Amino acid sequence: MNKDKMAHIRRLMVRKMEDLQKSADYTMLKLKINNDKYADPFDQAAVESGKDIELNCLDKEWHLLLDIKETILRIDHGLFGICDHCGCQISQKRLNAAPMSKLCVICQQEIESRHNNKNIVANMQAESHIAMLNELFIVILFLP
Repeated sequence: MNKDKMAHIRRLMVRKMEDLQKSADYTMLKLKINNDKYADPFDQAAVESGKDIELNCLDKEWHLLLDIKETILRIDHGLFGICDHCGCQISQKRLNAAPMSKLCVICQQEIESRHNNKNIVANMQAESHIAMLNELFIVILFLP
């Protein structure tokens, strides 16, 4: 990827980081202000639930900020566009679509495939355990 394109992506990342930081600061300010008077416990529960949702969003924004900062550092240190797994160049098409990509398409698919296979095995093991427990339960029910 040429330097102009990387500089453009860096500017976009910086702008996105600044916007996220402003949003996070505003959310924190809203969460700190507590002038609410509650008519009953249900109102308080609703407000607290809303604050919990805002905290979860804030956590996601924080992780996104870290990813953006890492992308900026990768650009600054000449590591942008290099796959963390295999060391090959990440395609420009992928970087244009997802500039925070750390893996090439092949490595990303390989990792996702392994992850999905682990989930399939875990689900099969859980189903097997449930089946054994059901059989054991039936045996126990019919014991004299």
